[in-house]
Amino acid sequence: MLVSGYADDRPGRDADEYRERCVRDFPADFGDVATNAEPAGEVATYHQADSRRRDFHTLRRFPARLVAAGDAVASFNPVYGQGMTSAMLHASCLSEYLCGEPDLAKPALSYFKDVKVVVDAAWQVSTMADLALPHVDGPYPRGYRAIQWASGLIFKASMRDRKVNLRLGEVTTMLAHPSSLTSPGFLLRALAAGARA
Repeated sequence: MLVSGYADDRPGRDADEYRERCVRDFPADFGDVATNAEPAGEVATYHQADSRRRDFHTLRRFPARLVAAGDAVASFNPVYGQGMTSAMLHASCLSEYLCGEPDLAKPALSYFKDVKVVVDAAWQVSTMADLALPHVDGPYPRGYRAIQWASGLIFKASMRDRKVNLRLGEVTTMLAHPSSLTSPGFLLRALAAGARA
């Protein structure tokens, strides 16, 4: 199980502290597993909590027959669980590119444009969550307050409305693009669910 923290509240490598956090901070089932299950190994920590991206799509020159995928294109804070899904979607972009029978003597620029769509979607979800943390002080993108308001509305509505919850889940698990949360019909549904609350 993954336990995370931020600012001054960061989990250590002590097994007793790990069990205590699972009991104190999570539903009872997690505490039961952490307390009663046989550990698979020592507690491991991961300290690269930042997100990084490399915008290959902006390059004017790139070698033919060479592409980048996965963490070589973008790596995300592991707490959001986007790394493997992003890499799988990059592989899907590569499959689509190769099925188009491209000229392999030329750089795979259209592949990198498709990968940018994947990276932008994951980046939007993770960076908006990071910017909401109390110890983060920006820089904030244009329209951040409106996006933050809409995100809060959708999150609250997801607790009351099954369809809003499903759509939000699809976006956070990268089965749908974040833009699917901005359609007028969806936002009206979220507003109505918020009003009922």
